[in-house]
Amino acid sequence: MAADAEGPTEFFYGYIELQKSGLSVDMIDDGAFGLGEPMGPVWTALSLASTAIFGIHARAIHNFAERLDLLSPARSVVAVNNSYGLALAYLKARGRLGPDVIFLAMGLIGERPNPLVRWIYSRILPHVTLAVISRAEREHLAALFPGVETHYVPFGVDHRFWTPGRPDDVEGDVLSVGNDPHRDYETLVEAWTAGFPRLTIVTRLAVPAHPLKNIEVVAGDWRTQRLSDADLRKMVQGSRLVVIPVRDTMQPSGQSACLQAMACGKAVVLSDIAGLWDRNLMRDGENCVLVPPGDTAALRSAVQSLLDNPGRAQAIGQAARHTVEKHFNMDIMTEAMKKLCLKTHAADITP
Repeated sequence: MAADAEGPTEFFYGYIELQKSGLSVDMIDDGAFGLGEPMGPVWTALSLASTAIFGIHARAIHNFAERLDLLSPARSVVAVNNSYGLALAYLKARGRLGPDVIFLAMGLIGERPNPLVRWIYSRILPHVTLAVISRAEREHLAALFPGVETHYVPFGVDHRFWTPGRPDDVEGDVLSVGNDPHRDYETLVEAWTAGFPRLTIVTRLAVPAHPLKNIEVVAGDWRTQRLSDADLRKMVQGSRLVVIPVRDTMQPSGQSACLQAMACGKAVVLSDIAGLWDRNLMRDGENCVLVPPGDTAALRSAVQSLLDNPGRAQAIGQAARHTVEKHFNMDIMTEAMKKLCLKTHAADITP
């Protein structure tokens, strides 16, 4: 995908852009540590239990420890998921891992954490640099773990790929996209009416049964590329507006799909979750439309208002594109990541 000129780069969390900036960067897939291989019954039970209770993947700790030779040449290691970040934090706390660890966490711990989990995290997280892509989550983690160095990294999308289409590209559908388990398609389906335009939901998640003929579900999964990025961009550009329904969570769910649609100049109706990534920049009625999570009536009303006033939807979409250009693009995210890497004295970075 890195060589595909038709694909966006945000899925690499700045890897490609950091390379282009002159830093010596390498990427190690989890398969190099044997983490993609089938597990025996003992490791399966142990890993499932440790992940469910603590969020720490026991096998990841073991496998990373077995192949520290792959990590030790680097000055810094960037971990881009919670399981692996916590495993590396544990090894760092135990003095097993030499390189600095930059842990890019998303939805790391809930608003009412288990006291034991909080205690464990408070012992291992001070040994890493914690980075999050939501201001709300940064404030949440800073309050829970005052001794942990926590930084906000604004997530950016590839605004050179996600661009507005032509006015005649718009076909009249409303679009909803996403496979995050926090997606609330139940509320979206309940909010839809027979009088609305066709709603196209792109997801691999189960969508509740409904009697409406103007709701279509399209299988889509970035990992398998069942629907290419270029195809998805065309769908976004051709939509009248985009709806991202999310259950309330501290995790910045819906962020990628929302910002991609905003970059395409679309008005987005988004659930106003606790983990909304930047309340200062995501402004209801200006560059997006925010509705309470799980509120069917509010979601229906927001969609109806935009459908009834296409001029307002267009203005919100234009402001949305401007917001991405100024605040949420890959150039900005890469610069933030670069500062973190240089702050930890990194000459070589391994995302």
